Amino acid sequence: MKTVSIAAVVLMSVVAGTAMAEGSKIEKSTLINASKNTLTNTQAIGRNSAASTGSINVVGSRIQKSTVINASKNTLTNTQAIGRNSVANTGSVDIR
Repeated sequence: MKTVSIAAVVLMSVVAGTAMAEGSKIEKSTLINASKNTLTNTQAIGRNSAASTGSINVVGSRIQKSTVINASKNTLTNTQAIGRNSVANTGSVDIR
C-alpha cells in the first residue's frame, strides 16, 4: 500500500498528462488538475477499459482530509467510453 502524505501536489499543466493513484492512502494532500486540453480525442473501448487525458484518477483508494481542485480548460474535446465498466476522462477528476 502506497502512502501519500503532508503536501503531495499534482500539477497537470501539459497538453496530455494523467496522474493516477490506485490502491493508495491519500491523507492531508492537495490534488490540483490545471490541465489545458485542446483538440483531444479520448476513447475507452472494450470491457473494463480506461482512457484519460489531462485527468486525475483515484481508483480504490482512501482519501482523507484532502483538497481536490479541478481547474482544467478543455476546448474541442471528444471523450467516449464504449463497453461494460469503461471510463473515459478529459480534464477531469475521477474518484472511485
